[in-house]
Amino acid sequence: MPSNALFIKIGDHVEVLTNGKYKSPLHRVILNNEVRRISVATVHGPSLDTFVKPAPEFVGESHPPAYRGMIYKDSLEANDYHEIDGKSCIAQLRL
Repeated sequence: MPSNALFIKIGDHVEVLTNGKYKSPLHRVILNNEVRRISVATVHGPSLDTFVKPAPEFVGESHPPAYRGMIYKDSLEANDYHEIDGKSCIAQLRL
């Protein structure tokens, strides 16, 4: 990544909404001791009680749903559970 770059990691819910068109990568950092790095973690999403599933615009006969739906709050809690081992819970949502 070039210096002075801004990197935005999309969340798992965006991967689900787009039926896999946009992938949610794992967050990894390689530090260069000569460069100062600032990280700001924020969580953006729908209301906690929203049922998140692939949007109709990304689903069709040739591209069936690839993910099961889930209440947004439940997906956040599932991610917290897997935070320690550094893995995403997206695999739990794949059909």
